[in-house]
Amino acid sequence: MKGLFDLSGYVTIVTGAAGGLGSEMVKALAAQGSDIVALDLVEPPFATEIEKDFNVKCLPVACDITKQDEIRAAVDNIIKKFGKIDALVNNAGLYGGLTMKPFQDITVEEWDKVFSINVKGTWQMTSAVVPYLKEKGGSIVNISSCSILQGVPLLCHYVASKGAVWAMTRTMANELGQYKIRVNSITPGYTLTQASMQLAGSPEDFNKNYQRNINDRSIQRGMMPNDVVGTVVFLVSDASAFITGQNINVDGGSVHY
Repeated sequence: MKGLFDLSGYVTIVTGAAGGLGSEMVKALAAQGSDIVALDLVEPPFATEIEKDFNVKCLPVACDITKQDEIRAAVDNIIKKFGKIDALVNNAGLYGGLTMKPFQDITVEEWDKVFSINVKGTWQMTSAVVPYLKEKGGSIVNISSCSILQGVPLLCHYVASKGAVWAMTRTMANELGQYKIRVNSITPGYTLTQASMQLAGSPEDFNKNYQRNINDRSIQRGMMPNDVVGTVVFLVSDASAFITGQNINVDGGSVHY
């Protein structure tokens, strides 16, 4: 009998695959037997390692998810390689490198760039994949952020964009349920990644913010990328076969709702 979390025979796309969260998602999904499409702005360098360690296929794909022509080319390449798509994890997003500032000081260019990647990119990537998921159903997992539940200050553009991802999740779930396509989201808490360290500013500011987040949690320790991946595997797998339009908050208990 196939286990609930067994992904043998699956083809799963992970966007933002080269980042701290994305690379851990790739490993976790591959460990359950899924073939992987590791998609990022530049080809992730670990495809051979993934194939060797987990005995699955891993296709690295360079793609800018704000550009429809690149998405179409990427999806055509995926179908040519695998013949199908079973799941999509929309993990790509702009976070590291942003400057924390009052919302009234955010420039139009900054606002548009964040929304172009985090919202438009997620919508475009999902739109391109859905025709193939319609063939026999599948799962879409959108990575939002716990910041939308906290109302984190000085990151209005990022928080608003991730709120839009959560809202899109519910609409997409309602539209796609008739095709046996499930759409859910995850709101990770403040996770120790290179992007988080870039956002914090000075080492002193990072340490202060990092400790504040730990103090706010019911489980008082730092949150690592591998704290998120179990939920990703759950939502991709048959273990969540009757769950759609939902959000799972993974933050160690910073927010209870």
